[in-house]
Amino acid sequence: MKHLFQTLLFLCVTAVLPAQNWTPMAQGILPAGYLIFSISAVEDHTIWAVASQAIFQPPVPSTHKPQLLRSADGGQTWTALEVEEAVGAISFRIVAIDSLTAYLTTQDYGSGSGLALYKTTDGGFNWNKEFSQSSTGVSLTRFPDGQHWLAHNRQFISRSANDGATWTDAMVSGYKTDEFQLLYSGTNMASAVGDTLWNGTSSGRMLRFTQYGQASQFFDTGLGTATAIYSVAFQDHLNGLCYSRNLANNNRIARSTDGGATWSVLAKQPGTTTGWCISAVPGTPGFYVLSTNFNTTLGKIAITKDFGESWTIQNINKPLNAVTFTSPTTGWVGTGEILEDTQPALYKYNGAPLVGTTAPDALPGFWVSPNPTSGLLRFGFDGLDKSSVTAMLSDAAGQTLFSGTLSTPQLDLSPFPAGLYFLTVQTENGQVTRQVIREE
Repeated sequence: MKHLFQTLLFLCVTAVLPAQNWTPMAQGILPAGYLIFSISAVEDHTIWAVASQAIFQPPVPSTHKPQLLRSADGGQTWTALEVEEAVGAISFRIVAIDSLTAYLTTQDYGSGSGLALYKTTDGGFNWNKEFSQSSTGVSLTRFPDGQHWLAHNRQFISRSANDGATWTDAMVSGYKTDEFQLLYSGTNMASAVGDTLWNGTSSGRMLRFTQYGQASQFFDTGLGTATAIYSVAFQDHLNGLCYSRNLANNNRIARSTDGGATWSVLAKQPGTTTGWCISAVPGTPGFYVLSTNFNTTLGKIAITKDFGESWTIQNINKPLNAVTFTSPTTGWVGTGEILEDTQPALYKYNGAPLVGTTAPDALPGFWVSPNPTSGLLRFGFDGLDKSSVTAMLSDAAGQTLFSGTLSTPQLDLSPFPAGLYFLTVQTENGQVTRQVIREE
């Protein structure tokens, strides 16, 4: 069968790591020296991953082939394949659509087969080169609406508005000389919510795309110009965490509550001697899961359920890289490097549902009523100045439905369908976000 590396009916290890709730998966599949650069989970049961050797300088060996892993039953069985079409390149990013369809980017550092975007529709057995552009070698994002895509490599971008059927090339202005993107994992280097995407740079800045990549803006994070931002994760349009490292090798997690415009280093850190990949847990406000990067031999997983106010550290004691969650009950972490034949390629979270609590309110007197509501939603600020009230309403997918300044603290939800929404209110005293429900 064409470029079949190995197809294994691999039964997952049933014993859970002691006190960890992480189960080793896909054991003995990847060749030595490979590491997971990207994980793409369509939902709890369908999972794709791409692995390459840790090659960061040219040349990429002409015989090197990315390795693909895929499971459609939650990790009970796995298919492992070589991507022969991408020989002479490595891959940082895979994005799956379903159990048969996925895209991956390739990178050769100018030494061989070129930058390209590949697509498979048969589960990874065959890959077609969609196009080869400077935009395709690093970051690839499919926005939550399922139609818009953004491929991003420094100032070069390619966009699609019809689920990858056609692409339009463009340029991003504003990059400094020698400023570029950095990553430990292609999964965690960028984060998308609604029509917005965030990506850090090597100069301590945050690049925010809006309108599905049609507009962009750089923000100085205040972390220092000699600071590299490797990973970022946002839970909504306002609240996110990023990991950075400066020339003094200070590893820091910083927090933003204004959509990436400003950042503050957390008072409590999960650890300052290692780098981190960051994932936001969907549907669980304030909950983030971090995995150590491939440079750390003894891997750790850090969790916060209160937006970085406190941390719990779990020791896996194997190299780790890349982390993603599809729900509060299912998440995945990749291996940092295969050092032995029996080493797992992935770990799966299979513990109790993760329940988060947001950080203490910046507006402790804030209230919303009635909630649920079938129409008018009122809110107040007990004892606080009500001038210059800015409100934003977004849906569960992160799409902004309203954003502006209000003279009266109320919003009419009757034009919107029944469901879950997020109301964010900001005054000169602070900012707060609340879940609100529109009922029939």
